[in-house]
Amino acid sequence: MTDVLVEPDDTAERLRDYVRAHPDVRKDQYSGYDDPIMGACYVLAESYFHSMGGTDSDLEVYRLGWDDVDPSYDGSHWFLRNADDAVIDLSLPTPEDGDVPWDVAKHRAFITGYEPSNRAQRVLEALNLGD
Repeated sequence: MTDVLVEPDDTAERLRDYVRAHPDVRKDQYSGYDDPIMGACYVLAESYFHSMGGTDSDLEVYRLGWDDVDPSYDGSHWFLRNADDAVIDLSLPTPEDGDVPWDVAKHRAFITGYEPSNRAQRVLEALNLGD
């Protein structure tokens, strides 16, 4: 069974609180969730990655293409894994909320590579985190 961490430390808690207070950091297509963190997997994973030291941290970036699970599915899910191979997914309200096939995901870089996107930069600057 995969260990899933949704709030592994104070930084993760701060990031989740920020997204809940500023749901506009999510893409508009994910605005239908009651809890804003559920539509913010990319910006949360990216912001946490950079706040922990980016490529100098023990974190690895993963992307799950939902069409790899079922061809009729759309979208993707982003999360991190640490050196212990635990999943770090700040976009889940609780570890039990994640009915995610973790092992289907592929290791990769973020869309912007290893430079923070504009949305992640906004979060990092607001919380005085990151490089």
